[in-house]
Amino acid sequence: MKKRLSVLLAGALCLTGILPVTAAAEEADAPVIIGVTNVIDKVDPTYGGDPWSLTADGISETIFMQNAEGELVSHIAEDLEQVDDLTWKLTLKDGVKFSDGSDCDAAAVAESMNTVMEMNPNASDSAGKITFEAAEDGTVTLTTERKTTVMKSILCEWANIVFKGSEEEGYVFTGPYVLDSLDPGVSVNLVPNEYYDDRAADRPDVQLLCFKDTTAMQQAFEAGEIDMAFTVTNEIAEALEGEGLTVKNFDAGYQYFAIPNLAKAPLDDPNVVKAISELIDREAMLTVLRGGRKATGLFATYYSFAGEFDAKTDTDDAKALLEEAGYADSDGDGYLDKDGEALELQLLTYSYRPDLPVLMQLTASALDAAGIKVTTSIVDNIDEVLGNGEFDIAFYAQHTAPTGEPAYALNMFFRTDGSKNHNGYSNEEVDALLDQMGELEVGAERDDLAKQVQQIAGEEGAMIYLIDPEWHIAVSEKLADYVPYCGDYYVVNPELGLE
Repeated sequence: MKKRLSVLLAGALCLTGILPVTAAAEEADAPVIIGVTNVIDKVDPTYGGDPWSLTADGISETIFMQNAEGELVSHIAEDLEQVDDLTWKLTLKDGVKFSDGSDCDAAAVAESMNTVMEMNPNASDSAGKITFEAAEDGTVTLTTERKTTVMKSILCEWANIVFKGSEEEGYVFTGPYVLDSLDPGVSVNLVPNEYYDDRAADRPDVQLLCFKDTTAMQQAFEAGEIDMAFTVTNEIAEALEGEGLTVKNFDAGYQYFAIPNLAKAPLDDPNVVKAISELIDREAMLTVLRGGRKATGLFATYYSFAGEFDAKTDTDDAKALLEEAGYADSDGDGYLDKDGEALELQLLTYSYRPDLPVLMQLTASALDAAGIKVTTSIVDNIDEVLGNGEFDIAFYAQHTAPTGEPAYALNMFFRTDGSKNHNGYSNEEVDALLDQMGELEVGAERDDLAKQVQQIAGEEGAMIYLIDPEWHIAVSEKLADYVPYCGDYYVVNPELGLE
């Protein structure tokens, strides 16, 4: 086993961004050190964001995964065959093992997938709850609640990772790396999974270090203390390029958007939500971010199913909509009120997507200028707050098509009972369109339904579309051939550090 980097003052990393220089960092067999804006604080493959993080870190795998060319491939599955509208047959590859050397066979796959379906509501958005049954011939039979034609994509969704074990016993996975040690929220140390393939001995050890401050990450990269900064702002990217350092720019696939809480006043009034959207200057956002495009829906514009919604900025129309909703400056203090109650909104977001606080503050300024009282906050667990319904407008980021198809995100956010439909949105027409999508093969007709759903949701204020961003990473000479893809879903992938 290669010698691993000893991290001093690890508990302070996320607060200060100051990295110690150690002798091990100068050795030829030193690990690849990656600066990131968020690090896992526990290992739980069944719920929350952990399944996504574990795969992004190279520890776990979904049954199918996306490669750098955008193709769905599998380290685990040999074949996937549709039997009828609700039934599929999964054939596994021979010889695949978990990181403890045990077989990743039909029984293990079925048990882990059934556990995920039971424990994680994000796993059943696309086709309802799926039942996995191991057959005597070593295959797995999948039975869905709703029709789908894109099972490969569903088995690529971030929640559906393959694992074995329990919280008490510990978990093992099938990815190219194994968790060696974890300082929760601060650092992760990884070593190659010796059972992954015949290149395991060639892979470097990897360390992920958390930086809450992207400027501190920039300084660590400039000092040669990290091999990759994932991600940096456009401003920092330009500064690093100006120093002759290597920066890679790529379409994130993520979308930045705002979620209005339609279940509580004043956002239960459609005119108020529409007015807020029209007060937001997306071009100003792009200027500050120095890159990206105005969002036209829930998906990056390069997808065939990207929306065609025109999110306009019209301050005069926004003021007219607020007046129609009954708001006026009755006491001359510069702020709007109705029946003696001020029009006041709380905006919130989270820190590990550095662009989001910037977008929130720009929006706060625009709303304040229009006479809306605004408070802002940054929370640690945005999904917990959304789940509790304790918000007015939340600024959020998500890769909405990590499997290359639209149904997952559309069902997740816009279906009446979707796992991330936290704002009370419900539309029977949208639910019916999503059901229709499940019956159609990939193609123009299915894309058109996806566009219809995005249009309706945008018009009804289920989501305020903002920015289709571009991302930037900085890499050292050691990682000159590194290819970022699919946002940050596969930061640590099987090709990292290999010749």
